[in-house]
Amino acid sequence: MKKITFIHISDVLLGALPDRECVWSGERKNEIYMTFEAVVARAGELDVDFLLVAGNLFDHQPSEEELVWLDEIFGSLKHTVVIYAAGFQDNLGSDAPLLDYGFKSRVCVIGSPGIRQIGDKQTGDMGYTAVRDEQATMALDHIHFPDKDVDIYGVSYFDRKMDARVVDDAEPQDEAVCNVLIACGGDRRRMPVDWNRLRASGFNYIAFGGRQKYQMKIPGKAYYSGSPEAVSRESTGAHGYIYGEMSDGVVSTKFVPAAVREYKRIDYPVDNDTRDGALTEAILGILELEGRDNIYSICLNRMTGCEKNFDISSMLKDYRILAVEGERFERSDYSEYARANKNTEFGRLLDKLNVADLEIRDGIKLAVDMMIEVSGLYARSGRKMGRELYHDTLRQVRQILRMKCQTYEADAAVREYMSLRNDYEVSSDVLGELNSVWAQERKSELEITTLRRHLEELPKEYRRSWIRTGVRTALVPLMVLGILSIVIMYALVARGDNILPDGRLVYAMLFAVGAAGLAYYIGYALSKYWGLRKKSGRKRLTAELEESRAELDKLCAQRDEIHSRRTGLQSLDGRRRDIYEKLTHREKLLDEKLQEIRVMRCAIDELDGLSS
Repeated sequence: MKKITFIHISDVLLGALPDRECVWSGERKNEIYMTFEAVVARAGELDVDFLLVAGNLFDHQPSEEELVWLDEIFGSLKHTVVIYAAGFQDNLGSDAPLLDYGFKSRVCVIGSPGIRQIGDKQTGDMGYTAVRDEQATMALDHIHFPDKDVDIYGVSYFDRKMDARVVDDAEPQDEAVCNVLIACGGDRRRMPVDWNRLRASGFNYIAFGGRQKYQMKIPGKAYYSGSPEAVSRESTGAHGYIYGEMSDGVVSTKFVPAAVREYKRIDYPVDNDTRDGALTEAILGILELEGRDNIYSICLNRMTGCEKNFDISSMLKDYRILAVEGERFERSDYSEYARANKNTEFGRLLDKLNVADLEIRDGIKLAVDMMIEVSGLYARSGRKMGRELYHDTLRQVRQILRMKCQTYEADAAVREYMSLRNDYEVSSDVLGELNSVWAQERKSELEITTLRRHLEELPKEYRRSWIRTGVRTALVPLMVLGILSIVIMYALVARGDNILPDGRLVYAMLFAVGAAGLAYYIGYALSKYWGLRKKSGRKRLTAELEESRAELDKLCAQRDEIHSRRTGLQSLDGRRRDIYEKLTHREKLLDEKLQEIRVMRCAIDELDGLSS
C-alpha cells in the first residue's frame, strides 16, 4: 500500500451565528469561516492526499452562490481531493443545489449522481481518477482511487433524519487497498451505529461527523473530529482537525488545535463569608490565566448554607462572559426564619407570604429576601431579627428599593413604554361607536341607492300609466263598436230586403266604421283628459320628482356627515391600535424588567404600610 495522508474535519457549520444575544456574535460567525479557510490552506501546505469532510460543512443546505464560493476555496488545493459527505444540516434532499453542482475543483460529493476524472486538463495534470464502484448505492457510496490504492465508502444524508442502520453491514471489498469509511451520525436518532461491529470491520480509518467535540471511538480507527471552531457553550475545550497518515494498513493520527478561541467554564466555590470584591478579584485572576480571548461561563458553587447574593457581572464586562450562574440565591424555605421570629414585627411580615394574590406574594417575598440579605440574618445562628435591627433594616431596604425602581423607570425604553401606556389609557375606545356608525353608513347607502332607483323609474312609470289608460278607455269601446257594426250589417244582409237600394250598403258600412272610429278618438281624448286630471298629470310627476330629489340630497348630506364621523373614528381607532401594537411589542421586549418594576413597587407598598 502507498502512504496516504489526510485531514479529517466535520461540523464546520458555515453560516451559523453563535451566541446570538452577545455583542461578539457577528465576530464569531466570521471566525468560523476564517478557521475553515485556514484548515483548507493548511491542507494545501501539507499537500495531503485527501480532505475528508464528514458532514455538516454548512449549518443549512448551501445555495448555489455558496457552492461557487466553496469551489473557489477548494480550488486552491493543487493535489488534494476533497471527499464531502453531506450531513443532516447540509443534506442533499429537496432538490438541494449540492446534489447536482459541478465542482471545478477536486471535490467528490458522496451520493451525488456524477463522479468524474479529477484533474486539470489545461496543465495536463490529471490528478487522481475517481471511479464509482458498480455496487455503490445511494445508501452507501463506494469510490475507488486506483492511483492511490484507496477505496472510500461513504454515506450522505438526503433528509434531516436518518434512523436506519446504514454502516453496520458495510465491509470493504478489497482489503489489499486502504479502506476509508466516512459518515455523519452514530447516535440513536441519527444513523445508529454498532461500534463493536465497526471495530471488527476491515476499514483502516473511519471518519465520523455529527458531534462538535473531538472524540476517539475506536483507537487508531474511528474518530469524531469535532468542529474546527466551537459554536456553543457546551463545546468546551480545544477544537481543530485530525491529521492522519495511512501506510501498510497502519493508521496514525493526531489532533491539531485550530480554533481562534475556546468556550470555557469556571466553577468557583462561595459561602456566606465570601465578599464581592474578593470574589471578583479571584475570578479576574482566573480569566487572565486562562486567556482573555476565550468565552466563559462562570458558575458560583454555593457551599452548604450559603444564602448570600453576589453581584460581580458588571465588573467582568471587559471579558467575553456568556453567563454568571449562581449570583442570586433563590430562597424557598422560610420556616426557620418564621420559627425564630414569632410574635415579632419581622414575623408579621413573614406571615404575609401566605397571601393568595401571586403578584402581591412576589412583592412580599422580595421585601423579605432583601430584609434578610441587608440585615445579614442568614449568617446569624439564631435567625431572629430584633426590633432595632428590624427598623434600621426596613429603612435601608425601602431606600434601596426606591433607588432601584427609579433607576429602572429612568431607562429610555421603559420611559417610552410608560408614555405609550399613558397614551393608550387616555385614548378613548371608539370601536363600539365605530361599528354603530358603520351600520348607519351602510343603511344610509342602501336608502340612497333605493331612492335613486325610484327616481329613475318615475318617468318610466308615468309613460306606462299613459299607455295603460289609453288602452283601457279607447281600445275596448272600439272593439265593441266594430263587433256591433258587423253584427248589424250581417243581420240586414240576411233579411234580403232592399233596405238600402242602389248599392248604398257600402256607404252605410263605411259610415258605421267612421262612427266607430270617431267614437274611439272621442273616448280616447276624454279618457286621457280625465285620467290625467285624476292623477294630476305631468305636474304631479314633476312635483314627485322634485320631492324625491330633495329627499335624496338630504340623505346624501346625512351620508357625508356619517362618513366624516366614521373616518374620524377610524383614525382614532387606528391610532389606538397602533399604540396597542407598539405597547405589546415593547412589553414583550421589556417583560422581565417590567415584572421586576411591578414586584419592586409592590414590595415598596408593603414596606410603606409597615412603617406607617
